[in-house]
Amino acid sequence: MKKTGVLALILTIGMAFCSDGQETPKQMTFGSHRDMDPMVAPDGNSYAFSSDRTGDFSIFVYKYTDRGTYQLTQSTSDDRYPTWSPDCKQLLFTSDRTGNGDIYQMATDGSSGYLQLTELKNLEEYASLHPNGKAMVYARAAKRGLLRRQMQVLSVDLGPGSHTPRVLAEGDEPRYSPDGKKIVFVSRRTKNNDIWLMNADGTQQMQLTPHPEDDENPAFSPDGKQIVFASKRTGQFNIWCINVDGSDPRQLTSNPADETQPCWSTGGYIYYTRKTGDFMSSIFRIPAPE
Repeated sequence: MKKTGVLALILTIGMAFCSDGQETPKQMTFGSHRDMDPMVAPDGNSYAFSSDRTGDFSIFVYKYTDRGTYQLTQSTSDDRYPTWSPDCKQLLFTSDRTGNGDIYQMATDGSSGYLQLTELKNLEEYASLHPNGKAMVYARAAKRGLLRRQMQVLSVDLGPGSHTPRVLAEGDEPRYSPDGKKIVFVSRRTKNNDIWLMNADGTQQMQLTPHPEDDENPAFSPDGKQIVFASKRTGQFNIWCINVDGSDPRQLTSNPADETQPCWSTGGYIYYTRKTGDFMSSIFRIPAPE
């Protein structure tokens, strides 16, 4: 009986880890729909995501304080890619409600309407706010109607008055570093998607991942020393991590289904999207590496 009990304990502990030593991911959202684009609030008390559970994609927020999920946007068009303001009081997101794809802002408690921040006819998406809240980087399609869009990274000052956006780089999916001095982004200038890093003014652009398979969806760790991203280098997309200088690539997940869109939370977790079926996906999380 004692040997049986010890064996059961070993099996129970073993189930908490993947076959390669990784801890089993925890599923955060459920259902036969698409939950995507996870983004954890800077204070770690909530996370936003987009979902088509009510029809078109809308922005939802899960609050840990009351263990409730709330729908923030309701539109007949898709709302995607939420990102938080540094004080957690505002959310930015991309919407095609004007037919073009623009960036909007709204209060996280739903107390105000939508403020449209961009209005060019070309697609504009993937907003990221500077830690001081006074500037924004985002991606814009340089041309319309292309099967594979040529994207540019732009920055623009925010606040009263008119501000002209500045093109920083050829690229997509930009994110500020926690101190606002760097921007990580994706570029196809080497014929496939790779992770690149540059100063916040667009200077000193450096390729971090020279792998021949696609690397996408980069995000900084809270201390700015590491970058998490999705990579297809093992045959399907999984979550990987590198140091901010591109060294020490590490595979964090190994599920046979595509895993993308990682976000590194202040609470010591990495949230991401996993494909769970045809036209279905859910939000998962794993403990962040040291």
